[in-house]
Amino acid sequence: MVNPINSHMTPYTVYGLTLLSHVPLPELAPPPQVNIDETIRFSLRNEPFTGTARCREVMSWELPTGEPWLSCAKFESGYVLRFTNLADFCVDRMGREITYHPTSELLPETLSHLLLDHVLPLVLNVRGQDALHATSVLTPYGVCAFTGATGTGKSTLAASFHRAGDPILSDDCLVLKPHRGCLVATPAYPGLRLWDDTLSSLDLTRHATRPVAHYTAKQRLITSDRIDHLPEMSRSLVGIYSLIRHPVEDMPVQSERLSRRAALMELLPHTFRMDVTDRHMLIRQLDFLEHVVTQVPIHRLHFPSSFDILGQLREIICTDLGQAQ
Repeated sequence: MVNPINSHMTPYTVYGLTLLSHVPLPELAPPPQVNIDETIRFSLRNEPFTGTARCREVMSWELPTGEPWLSCAKFESGYVLRFTNLADFCVDRMGREITYHPTSELLPETLSHLLLDHVLPLVLNVRGQDALHATSVLTPYGVCAFTGATGTGKSTLAASFHRAGDPILSDDCLVLKPHRGCLVATPAYPGLRLWDDTLSSLDLTRHATRPVAHYTAKQRLITSDRIDHLPEMSRSLVGIYSLIRHPVEDMPVQSERLSRRAALMELLPHTFRMDVTDRHMLIRQLDFLEHVVTQVPIHRLHFPSSFDILGQLREIICTDLGQAQ
């Protein structure tokens, strides 16, 4: 048997998996132990990806400005994720190998961000693991997740919970699995990506931060939250809030419990899909979402654009979670 670790690879833990990397990833911690069956290898190739002619595009994503951001193409042995003018990441069909082909010179933090926050969530989808595009915290009642469009304040609300003493579980990718009739959340990695005004408003400027990437002013708040050692049942998902932020500052905060059908439609855009032509994956994902909306209360939370109401939002959410126990 080939040893999956060589002297040039460092093991890290992320999304419940062991990531063996040729590239240093200071955002991640070492795993308590290496599970060979739950391992992803990440390696660097200093030459461009040359298989473009054999690829068929299956997904694409745009920036809010409409510019192309990321495309996913399928070829015989896997997929290539192409970040426009930045880098190509090749992924094998089983989601066990990721190869990085730079197309421009990237800062280390940009490479880490692309890998951790964009590539790995899609690789989880290839591996058959279910996840939501959600930020989550561990409250005294269990795990609470926040979904919503970009810019609605998911990380800001999570940072508010963190400031109040609740550990961060995930920032943008929440991995879930069934366990004894519940959905259990898997810790992602310590940290949140926040704007400077959020760090300042929540008095978090004294905490360690790192740049997220060269193309954004966001900072990665380095938290010390390590909850992967806690029993699985303490990490049960107990609520999901779809955040709707309004520009009107004097509007009242409104929380509404969604029906299962409405909740399913609300969550559908907040999943990770590498290949929409994969029929089995789409069926699996719909089954997963149906299980989520059956097991967990889903609320739509309307609120004004103001840091001043974060305490009120926490109070409303904790009241909901407490009443559901």
